[in-house]
Amino acid sequence: MPAEKKEVIKAGFGDRLRREREMRGISLDEITAATRIGTRFLEALENEQWDQLPGGVFNRGFVRAVAHHLGLSDEDLLAEYTLATGDQPTPSSTVVRTSAIPESGSHWFTWVVVLIVAGAVAFGAWYGWRRHVARKNVLRQTILWDLRDNSLRATRGRS
Repeated sequence: MPAEKKEVIKAGFGDRLRREREMRGISLDEITAATRIGTRFLEALENEQWDQLPGGVFNRGFVRAVAHHLGLSDEDLLAEYTLATGDQPTPSSTVVRTSAIPESGSHWFTWVVVLIVAGAVAFGAWYGWRRHVARKNVLRQTILWDLRDNSLRATRGRS
């Protein structure tokens, strides 16, 4: 009996997928546009033509994407796909997420940011100092001109 049940499930995966899609009034082209999975692969899933699919992690990704688009449970549909195809996930088809930046090398980014900030602060201090000195020189020149003008007026006034 368990072998018969497995055969029923094997025969039913593609039919269920098609039935769910048609119940929601979604065309294969709509799924293709939303998931970027080729129509030929979607047809192969619905027709259970496993040899037309690329295999491995790609097939499982297709099933997940279609389930998500149709609003079905990814895990449930993936379990049905696994029963229908006998395709068990292998360690190579299991997604393991690792950081793109090695842990030991992550400090270099921090140092780059610190150096950029320190450079910006140093540049700001230098620029501010230059403006301060320039203003001080202008003020000094203005005072000197005023003194010179006052002394000229004073000497003209005596004559």
